[in-house]
Amino acid sequence: MLKSCKNYIILPATVRLEYEKHKRGEFSKMEKRIEEASKETAKQIETAKSKIINSCHSLERLQYQDVDDLKINLSEKIDAVKSVLDNYFEDHAALGLIQHSWAGNDFLEKFIEAIDTNGQVMIAPSQEDIYRWCEEGQKRYKNEIPPGFKDAKNKDGVRMYSDLILWQETLRYAKKESTNLIFITDDVKADWWEVIDGNRQFHTKLIEEFEKTGQQIVPMTSKDFFSDVSEAYDIEKNDAVEIALRMTDNDYCVKIANSVFESVEEELIYNATEYIDEESANIGSEGIDEFEITESEFVRAERIARDDSTAIYEFVYKVTVEGTSYEYWGRDEDTREIIRSDGRDHVFEGQIIVQVERGAEVFYDFEDDNSYETAVISEGKLEQTYFNDRPEPPGELGYCPACGTPLDIENDGGNGFCIKCALDHN
Repeated sequence: MLKSCKNYIILPATVRLEYEKHKRGEFSKMEKRIEEASKETAKQIETAKSKIINSCHSLERLQYQDVDDLKINLSEKIDAVKSVLDNYFEDHAALGLIQHSWAGNDFLEKFIEAIDTNGQVMIAPSQEDIYRWCEEGQKRYKNEIPPGFKDAKNKDGVRMYSDLILWQETLRYAKKESTNLIFITDDVKADWWEVIDGNRQFHTKLIEEFEKTGQQIVPMTSKDFFSDVSEAYDIEKNDAVEIALRMTDNDYCVKIANSVFESVEEELIYNATEYIDEESANIGSEGIDEFEITESEFVRAERIARDDSTAIYEFVYKVTVEGTSYEYWGRDEDTREIIRSDGRDHVFEGQIIVQVERGAEVFYDFEDDNSYETAVISEGKLEQTYFNDRPEPPGELGYCPACGTPLDIENDGGNGFCIKCALDHN
């Protein structure tokens, strides 16, 4: 796809320099993420295969004929699906941008070299230019004038002004060459793009600044650019967002796992009963007002669905909760206050599934994104693993202080203890 428009590309010198400085480290990270995405998808296929083949055992128990042939046929079909996956990653190699060797066969490396050789890199700014633009950047950033003011918090020195420097290069090039530009960037922070009436668009101040060159600018993300080029040159489209999600899903889920659980803790504390089989849990008639989460463990997470703007994940947690229930024994005849039994302690263990909704549009910075729209417990199964004995209601005389037996006239030992314990407490 890039080859189709290669002759129209011009790189700011700052971008060319940054590429050279960071290419090996960044591509190494990308290769790792792609490999993880491939392994995760293959794992899902193997899991599905195992479930499908195992489900055939019920047919064997029913003495269906030729079940072995069925299992072999199904296994071959699923293996064919696995081959589709293997071929996909082999053919695409991350959109053809990353190869597994640096021995001169990397497509992007050759592509950049060709751009460089053809003179399609802007003239590098002088030291004087850089000093002047950095000085200007100090004033711009104080007033949050784009681009780059978001970098002031986590970068220092000249690096803080790298966005501004490449922007100034772009302005200078457009004015000198008297040419309109399609400006492509996937930096979607607020110092490049802004939201107006719910729509994200290139920052108004940047548009106004570019218009002073006498030329026009068409800002785009790489997804929009590749989509338009695909249509113009009749090239098969690639789903850039899906690839970005696959590359970052694992890291994203691990990073937000604790935060997701914290966001549903209150729901679990006050409504854990919804996920308990109460009939087999010996919960008193007054129920459990509040639970205590004593243990929690993140088990796994996976993306289960996606549309144009949202990705849905399921997070699985192993939890242990404890609570105290009570039996209703009536009301006090004088005060009319509710009389309840002594508390009965319970321990419940099991799993909960939390459904997480994440924004999944091209404007998201997937690599650094730790946010999510919602997190809701969608399913849970907690089983009682401990409870103390059901307390009996007190007798007319209360309880025996030695053994706890309800005490009444029939079993009163005469000294405040039941008949069994009275002799031991003369």
